[in-house]
Amino acid sequence: MKHLPLFLTLSGATSASLTPVLGEITVINSGMNYAGSLASDVQGYLAGLPATDEEQLLDMLFPSIETNDFFQFPKMDDEFFLTEADDSDIRAIGASFKKVQFRGTVVTDATQQKGLTMTVDHKTLRKVNGKIVPGWENDYAAALKARLIRAEIVRGLALIDAAATNTNVVWSSAGNPDGDLRSAAQATRTATGLMPTHLVLGNAAQQLRQDSYEAAARANHAMANHANYTMEELARYVGVKKVIVEDGIKQTKKGATKVDRLGLAAYTYSATDSALIGDPSNIKRAVSQTPFDGRWAVAIKPGPISTEITVFHESKLFIPITSGIIKRTPAAA
Repeated sequence: MKHLPLFLTLSGATSASLTPVLGEITVINSGMNYAGSLASDVQGYLAGLPATDEEQLLDMLFPSIETNDFFQFPKMDDEFFLTEADDSDIRAIGASFKKVQFRGTVVTDATQQKGLTMTVDHKTLRKVNGKIVPGWENDYAAALKARLIRAEIVRGLALIDAAATNTNVVWSSAGNPDGDLRSAAQATRTATGLMPTHLVLGNAAQQLRQDSYEAAARANHAMANHANYTMEELARYVGVKKVIVEDGIKQTKKGATKVDRLGLAAYTYSATDSALIGDPSNIKRAVSQTPFDGRWAVAIKPGPISTEITVFHESKLFIPITSGIIKRTPAAA
């Protein structure tokens, strides 16, 4: 403890109290965190908060790769499945092996800082005996983080959509929606050489798919059971590693109508967390550490009547290879 005064001076802290005081920087340790609030880490008020469903969805849709601020990634082309069909790989006596070349390119890029700042009026905060109840920072930090995650999901889906090869299809009692999805997976396989890792269904697409198999015309039909398929069963039927129903809602401004983030659309593509040059991923999410040694950071700027809370992260979504991103746009008959 003899070095504490010096540490306080160097850090700019104004208190070593066990009770954080609004407007003061308090030096603390993890033992001072308390259940229910989890507030108080000077490096970020999000420390220890569990991953939300939306954060887990983001990781499933677009697996992350840890990088530096600036990074390089291999931009794939169509050479990974070149095959000698003329016996040119057979070496004749006294001759050399056939010389081949990989001409893939390496691209340099950088992660982007993405964040939001909210000004919280102290009059809106809960108080007991005139004192602000501690821990409120977590609620606002968590809300800002959730908003940033939603924006990242929308951004990634927009990239996939812009790069996709689309085919319009009709899903009705006379059709086979899962057959259309299986053909989409095969189109990805033909383009990339591997079966896709992902089949992503928009909420409206999933509803129309189920309606098609539940139609009265399919009563007692063997395919009627497709309506009750779990996503694992659908993945097995289509031949992909995972099926994700993206049923999130977005609202672009206060008071506006809420809409599906992904509606009548289905995509097949590949995405892994591998950084190897032969990785067939169609989309990557590079993530770098913030200046506060974490993927997410919170900056607090207290004032006498209000406090500014900023939450930010550093990432970059990009498309290494466009071929193999297949879209089906279904419509009812």
